[in-house]
Amino acid sequence: MSAERQARDAMRRGMFLSQDGVVLSTTLRALDDVGILLPSLEAERSLAELCPELTEPGFGALRVALHGLAATGWLREPPALEPERATLGWTEAGRVAMERREEYVELGEFLATFPDTADDAWTRPWTQEQTERFHDLVAQRETGPSAGVEGELVASHLDGGLLVPAMLWLHETGRLGEAGPDLPGGELGAAMADLLAGVGWVGDGAWTESGRQARAFGLNFGGVATYLPLLARLPKLYRGDLTVVPDPAAQEPEWHVHRALNVRISAAAHRRYFADSEPLFAEIFNREPVSEQPRFIADMGCGEGSWLVHLQQLVEARTRRGQQLAEHPLTMVGIDPDSGALAAARRNLEAAGATPLLLHGDVTDPDRLAADLSAHGLAIEDGLHIRSFIDHERRFLGADPGAQGPGWSSGVYVDYAGAAVSGEAVESDLVAHLRRWARHVPRHGMVVLEAHCVAPQIVARNLGSLHGIAFDAHQAYSKQYPVDHPAFLECCREAGLQPVGHRETRYPSRRPFVAVSLNRLLAAGEGSPLPSTGTGAARADTWQPAPDVDLEDGRALHEIIFRRGDIRYPATWCSAPTGFVVSRTLAALEARLDQAGGGETVRVLDYGAGTGTATIELLKACRERGIDRRCERQGVSIEVHLVDLPSSWYALGHELLRDCAWTRFHSLRAEDGGFRPLAEVLGGAGFDAAMANMVFHLIPPRALGRTMEQLASVLGPGASLAWSAPDLGPAAPGTVLLHDPNRALRERLLELQGDRLGEAERRAAQARADRRIRPRPLADDVTAALARQFDGETSVAAYEMLAEDIVRGLLVPSNQAEFLPEIADRAQREETIRRLMLDEVLPQMQAGAAGTGLGLNFHWTLGSYSRRP
Repeated sequence: MSAERQARDAMRRGMFLSQDGVVLSTTLRALDDVGILLPSLEAERSLAELCPELTEPGFGALRVALHGLAATGWLREPPALEPERATLGWTEAGRVAMERREEYVELGEFLATFPDTADDAWTRPWTQEQTERFHDLVAQRETGPSAGVEGELVASHLDGGLLVPAMLWLHETGRLGEAGPDLPGGELGAAMADLLAGVGWVGDGAWTESGRQARAFGLNFGGVATYLPLLARLPKLYRGDLTVVPDPAAQEPEWHVHRALNVRISAAAHRRYFADSEPLFAEIFNREPVSEQPRFIADMGCGEGSWLVHLQQLVEARTRRGQQLAEHPLTMVGIDPDSGALAAARRNLEAAGATPLLLHGDVTDPDRLAADLSAHGLAIEDGLHIRSFIDHERRFLGADPGAQGPGWSSGVYVDYAGAAVSGEAVESDLVAHLRRWARHVPRHGMVVLEAHCVAPQIVARNLGSLHGIAFDAHQAYSKQYPVDHPAFLECCREAGLQPVGHRETRYPSRRPFVAVSLNRLLAAGEGSPLPSTGTGAARADTWQPAPDVDLEDGRALHEIIFRRGDIRYPATWCSAPTGFVVSRTLAALEARLDQAGGGETVRVLDYGAGTGTATIELLKACRERGIDRRCERQGVSIEVHLVDLPSSWYALGHELLRDCAWTRFHSLRAEDGGFRPLAEVLGGAGFDAAMANMVFHLIPPRALGRTMEQLASVLGPGASLAWSAPDLGPAAPGTVLLHDPNRALRERLLELQGDRLGEAERRAAQARADRRIRPRPLADDVTAALARQFDGETSVAAYEMLAEDIVRGLLVPSNQAEFLPEIADRAQREETIRRLMLDEVLPQMQAGAAGTGLGLNFHWTLGSYSRRP
């Protein structure tokens, strides 16, 4: 790794820890101010004991404080919803950190001197009090190495809390020079020089490599600083004397955040996400016929209009719609509750050559937006609706008894009166909110960028890798309602919104948490989402299951892959990797359609199709993109050929897809029990693309070369092969392989059984288990076999699987019978699996680096290849 990359990674970690330092120091200062901090360290007590006169708003705010301390690893558990059960049980790490609590409190006192929201708050000279406090804190900072992990963490907090206001002020006053900082004179400049030199960012007045990275992050230091007006007043919130203004409609001045600076920082931070969303929008506005594309793009919470400007330029430069704007104009609609933001959005959009419509509104009330659009001659359903980090800012209307969430959220929340609110109530409110939107977006759906909270125990294991402590705190204090990523997707589904799996992006992509997600959400209609269903045409299969085939095994697997077996909603653990395969196949399919003439057939192979997951997702995408209608216009046919060994899984795939005229089913099994050549199976037909979804990890290494030769034999030169595999190692840090929990279960079972089985029986059982789940498959084996026939690249990603789905996966009848053959009785086997998994195996694994809030982070290997000419 280059020195520059190391410095950038270290700077990112430092940025996150500096945000934590600001929030923790102001929190500890406030807890000390209200008389809670020291007594809580003397004996474990509840908030009801520590604050006998505790008010509902005070308790709501204090829960936020305790949640942050738990997320730092300083309290044993997050706070309960009742004051009598919300205790401050300090961990050993927390007690070590609190040996320096006075330094945290002093830092909090210094940061509380920045409570201003005026436009010039970060450009005016520092006051004498600010300068003196800063000077004293810099002078007393420890310059030697900190002792232990906790000592390093404390030093990062204390240094970071000083760096935040210093770097933001230098940035806003134009003093972050290219060669080195232009520091002010006097006591303040001398103290800043000492601090920047002390953390290794400046040497002899010039930036070091670390300093150059810090300079590049100059504006980002303001992210948490914009909430200092709120954090400075935490003692009043904890006493219940103050609460954040609940609603812009109240027309009271906003005091808790420096809004103008916050909007500017957010716009800069969002550029990455806007760029990543470009393929999604390019695909929508390249569709034909152009007349069926969205009539307008509506950005709810548009701010200064930066995303709309970005999309205006994208559409103009890179899409078919951009070439036909005279015939099919595209209106850019910006909606925001702030008049100043709307005025800025108008200026920016007009400067970009857009046709803007600017409206007052907020995300909580789509009915009002529908009425306002109608007044301007636009139907709300004719637009593509977008929003960035705004759904969690909706007004909390309260739990809706008719809208049930999954109960997975780990965040901390208060209602508009300041009282504590459960995660279940927030999810219920979110489902009701999304339902209000779902009925307005039946044609083009929504593109949603959203931030998520992360379970405190996961934050504590990943300090410096995410903004969970600071984000959860300032969002909760200011009455905002983010939920965990899996809870958000489940609430979308409960509301009737279907995420487009092949277009989801998660940030970060490999760690055991998701802090930000980008999704396109479509209203899930009634009936089948597949194209060409119910045609009554004769099937062109060369295999079909026996009429009396037992589908229990296939249904058990299918209900893990699709939520409740509903093909509209793929499970989150496999939707994105399957989406990777589908998106590459779609690109190949559409490229072939661009060249195809009337009467031609485009063929796709689904190798190892199983229950048909990849084909289902491909066909759904084809229908949503209008590829079925495009084929009718061009006179082109599409065939999707599914190939696998006969099984209950494959039979279930046939039942799910037999009504789709595009599908063809074939068996790989020869009469002698071996494998038929793939070219023979497919009747010599040539294919334009192939998918192998969740397959290659099941193939023995000795057979991989032959498998790749077979695939190459039916693919034309340059034809694509996209694949995913969840059990190919080695697993990246912070992940495990899909079957690692099952392997751990088997090891534990054999340990418990001891010598009850004879050696021959043990060897036979192990061989049977190894056929079901390979002992330690490696990605290198697959890529080496591919390299003989294909060109391309292999990548890795990580996706969470819920603990309940991990257990259900092994409980699939054929899985459990083959992998644990030592237990003959099915009921006893299932009870053993549940007990060992839920009581021993999964808790131990979840306590490790791959543990997530609700399950485990699984390593996936993904491949995008093409047949060598």
